[in-house]
Amino acid sequence: MTKRFTIVSLFSILVISGCATTSTNIEHPNLPVVDNELGKSKWAQLERFPARYPQQAVINSLEGCATVEYVITPDNNIKDIVVVKSTNKHFSAAAKDVVTNWKWNKLPNNITSEPVKTQTRFDFCFDKAGQSCSTIEPEYSCPGEDIIYSRGMMMR
Repeated sequence: MTKRFTIVSLFSILVISGCATTSTNIEHPNLPVVDNELGKSKWAQLERFPARYPQQAVINSLEGCATVEYVITPDNNIKDIVVVKSTNKHFSAAAKDVVTNWKWNKLPNNITSEPVKTQTRFDFCFDKAGQSCSTIEPEYSCPGEDIIYSRGMMMR
């Protein structure tokens, strides 16, 4: 019984210490979120495009959303990307990926003098009966005023 207790205790210590050393790499944890930061005119030159509609979501006829939060540094690097809410892991991955691929490097440095945290919501939807995704009331909900629509097309 003592040998079993020792092995279980050792395993518990390894698990606990393994969890304690995990790093999240968040550089700006206390920075407040600025709603719709990219709606400001100073960001007008930023080339933003929709997230690619995940193939698995198209195959399964899934619609949904993902809101990502991220920090923009004065030298236009993107840091601390976090999924705030998502209806599907595929939408989360697509949203995180596209934010890093926007043309940040084509912007002049120091648009902002300090790092700024903002959010972007991505709605993944299929246009229906001549209606655009932006005019349809979705059955899902993610927070955010800065909305990018990723439109899917189902082939039958």
